[in-house]
Amino acid sequence: MFGRRERNEPLGTLRDAVEIVAILAAGLWALYVFAYEQRLKPASEPPSLRLTGSLYKLGTHNGLVQLAIKATITNNGSTDASLIATGFTAVGLRYAPNRTPAVDRVVNGLTIYQRDARVASRTVIYRTVEMTRLASPKYSSSFTLQPGQELPYSEIFAIKAGEFDAVALYGSIAYSKRNVVGGFPMTAKLTPTSAVYFAPTDAKSEYSSEEVTLDQISLW
Repeated sequence: MFGRRERNEPLGTLRDAVEIVAILAAGLWALYVFAYEQRLKPASEPPSLRLTGSLYKLGTHNGLVQLAIKATITNNGSTDASLIATGFTAVGLRYAPNRTPAVDRVVNGLTIYQRDARVASRTVIYRTVEMTRLASPKYSSSFTLQPGQELPYSEIFAIKAGEFDAVALYGSIAYSKRNVVGGFPMTAKLTPTSAVYFAPTDAKSEYSSEEVTLDQISLW
């Protein structure tokens, strides 16, 4: 006759302990992923906004050319970002033929070689600058973008037909993840290409900013 097998209590207790440790480890890992990867880590990362935009020629009427600006500010980071200021500048360009090749060094660190023609003049034909309550409490607007959120911008303006050969569009933004009313006093200044950039008026004011060439279209 076969005898009755006795239960091995030490092995059973060890197996139960291993299962408990595995369950606790899984719970701690889930807490880590939720608390650190999704909350703490994004909160510690700097904000990141991306500005894109284009110019469009809409039509000609009564000696005027109508142009449209369409731009988008996208939060491509992992933390909220609040806009402090935005700026858009359209510059009319006139070209002139070169008798000899020309080298342009209007911007420090940038050299442009042009053999047959050059930009003879630049004229600001449209500009808009908007500062939010983060720059000063006297302003009314306020925009905070969550990760993945987009903020569109559009505008239409007109110029005299035949006055310019091309139009260049520049865009500028200033932003921070700290949404503090009046916490980022600044002033709008101009680059050598007449684009807007934002300079702090308080040495302690820290924020992110960028100035980009968004588009250029020909009017020929």
